[in-house]
Amino acid sequence: MADHTHLSTSALGAVITAPVIAPRQRVQVEVKSETPFLPKAAFFLISVASLVGSYFTGRLHGLDGIELVWRWLQFWGLALATGMLAWRLFYLRRSEVGLDAGRVTDLHSDLLGRVRVIGRYLAPVLVLGAGTAWFVPYLATWQAVSLTAGSLALAVLVTQAHKSRAAALAALLIGAGLLAVWAWADSSGLGFLAAVRSIHLWAFAAWLGGALFNLGAAVPAGRKHANIDAVVAGARQLERFRWVVRTSLPTIIVTGVWMALRYGGVTSPFWQSGIGLLVPLKLMLIVALVVIFITCPLYRACSPVRGVCNLDDLASADD
Repeated sequence: MADHTHLSTSALGAVITAPVIAPRQRVQVEVKSETPFLPKAAFFLISVASLVGSYFTGRLHGLDGIELVWRWLQFWGLALATGMLAWRLFYLRRSEVGLDAGRVTDLHSDLLGRVRVIGRYLAPVLVLGAGTAWFVPYLATWQAVSLTAGSLALAVLVTQAHKSRAAALAALLIGAGLLAVWAWADSSGLGFLAAVRSIHLWAFAAWLGGALFNLGAAVPAGRKHANIDAVVAGARQLERFRWVVRTSLPTIIVTGVWMALRYGGVTSPFWQSGIGLLVPLKLMLIVALVVIFITCPLYRACSPVRGVCNLDDLASADD
């Protein structure tokens, strides 16, 4: 049977009518021209929350001025790259059960192409952050060397991650390892604290990198491949991201609160002035992220492509 696909344009964006498996059934896939606000707000807020947390930790270690911003830049770059690479390796699918293989493969290829573009933007950030370690007094020499060399290696590998799983895996391991080095240094070598902080940073990276992948790869690729198979594949991918958030969000909260309470009890005067105020500020930012995570699906604000946020919207289009 011929594939009768009709394309029209309206104020809301492009509307594509495509056949599905059921005979004579047509479903509209609406593609809005603008990216929804809430995913962009979530990416911004988690970046700000990371800046607040990095500033808090840096001040506790005596850093000031440009050192604080530079240190955060490397944290941010490492987290973006590490989380994005996890998506490239474990969440993309070249094929999806029950979907047209050719269309899913085309979507997958386009997603990898956008991973290449993201990698080219991340590389300069990683190179810029590589020198941070030599201006952070509390780092040991081996830590500074590891962070500098690892950041430069990661900058090279992230530009090859789209075409080589081996390069992507090596980059992922390096990124996770560098975050663990920072966790060890920030914890003054205290084993259990370093382990908790490592988990905190990895969970943050998984969420931040996933948000980057969604905005930088999934959204533009979804617009380009506005067909039913791509929409279903995108919906499944988005659900995988939701499971990551459901895991990483409580992990960030629990580990962050535990680390913060080491400086005093709940009623400690530490939280009422100075840098102590940054902890409740970060907690409020995380609460705002929780609200966004709950609100996004309710208002179908996860993607500009109809059906990706909730596949039931495809069926309702025929009503």
